[in-house]
Amino acid sequence: MSGNLSEEELMEIALKGYSEKIEPKSLKGYVPNVFDYIRRCENVDEAFQIIDFLVSRGELSERVAQVIKNTIIEKGLRFYGPKKEVGYYVEKYMVEED
Repeated sequence: MSGNLSEEELMEIALKGYSEKIEPKSLKGYVPNVFDYIRRCENVDEAFQIIDFLVSRGELSERVAQVIKNTIIEKGLRFYGPKKEVGYYVEKYMVEED
């Protein structure tokens, strides 16, 4: 599956959309999921290419992919969270050194 999430968890996010609760507390052992990739996309075409790629690799089911695509068409790309710009992870998870 996509990242560390089960198909059920992916489907729940696909239907409910973004919530800060789904953000990882730490990047240690974190594997990006379809929604992390979507949040890097500039437009719907890019997002659909990513979704199709993950399906072709067996990392995302057709069922979840279709729900995500339909939701993006209906509610927009940012339904799954604000865009992640370059440096997002460094800024969000930067650890201060002593």
